[in-house]
Amino acid sequence: MATKKTSVNPEFLYIPVGNIVVLEQVRSNINIETDSFKSLVQSIKDKGILEPLLVTKGDGDLYNLICGERRLMAARQLGLELVPVRVIEAGKESGETIAFQLTENLQREDLNPMDQAKGILSFIQAKHPDKGYDVEGVMSELVRYNLKPETLPEEIVLTVRTISEISAKSIQTLHRTISLLKLSDEIQEAIRSGTLQVSQGYLFAANLECPDLMQIFANIMKKPVTNATLNNLLTAYKKVKPDSGDPKPIPMTKQVANLRVTRSYIEMGTWQYTKPDLQTYLDELLVLVSLIQQKVQTAPEPVPEKPVTKKPPQV
Repeated sequence: MATKKTSVNPEFLYIPVGNIVVLEQVRSNINIETDSFKSLVQSIKDKGILEPLLVTKGDGDLYNLICGERRLMAARQLGLELVPVRVIEAGKESGETIAFQLTENLQREDLNPMDQAKGILSFIQAKHPDKGYDVEGVMSELVRYNLKPETLPEEIVLTVRTISEISAKSIQTLHRTISLLKLSDEIQEAIRSGTLQVSQGYLFAANLECPDLMQIFANIMKKPVTNATLNNLLTAYKKVKPDSGDPKPIPMTKQVANLRVTRSYIEMGTWQYTKPDLQTYLDELLVLVSLIQQKVQTAPEPVPEKPVTKKPPQV
């Protein structure tokens, strides 16, 4: 009778530890050797579980865990038979379940950066399954939100705002965090294990086009370097002077002129674009704007022209 009641009205129960099933969580790896986990075990041993685990009803007598995996692991380590839970209905929308997980996990200081990135991506994908978001798509939306939020659908704006508030991260930091998912499995695992600093993971993610990226990664795993040195290693290839036979850079005046021609075509309706076509073009422009804004900060100042001195006429 009590089981049926909990599926309708959320309430607190004590259920056997063995009846709780841990499905895929935002947190994929919990290190039980950390001081924070050991402190949690001691706290539960002294005072019990003060905050109930969050679960949904599963098959038969089983319950699916939503939040509280660390508390559950601590309870199992202590040999507890029963744990307090709160049973809720969250099966109608997968995004709701992930939202609970995201709220609990992103507010923990010991959450691994790779799990943070995966959790944020999973949340956006679950809230907007019709968008088919991948890593690049989410990063593009974050750029648009940062530059021109009015160009985004309201539901996307609300999702990004929610994640930013829950995680206490700026949009730029969210963008960098998601970018870690573009790294190779080897680099991701190094960040996850703590053998590579997340700040250096950001540098690798920002320089994926570096031809020697994986070799540089292998080298610094053997001999660590500072962030400044790593950045120099990853960007050194950009500083190599092109061969004399390489084509000269396109003059900026010509590039600006090409943009103006495209703008004129769109304004006059000469080219009939579909909405998806224009959206794709807008996304690319926003990414380009973000890149140019970054380059403006480091671009050299123009060299002032020397005044031309006229020679006096010869008599």
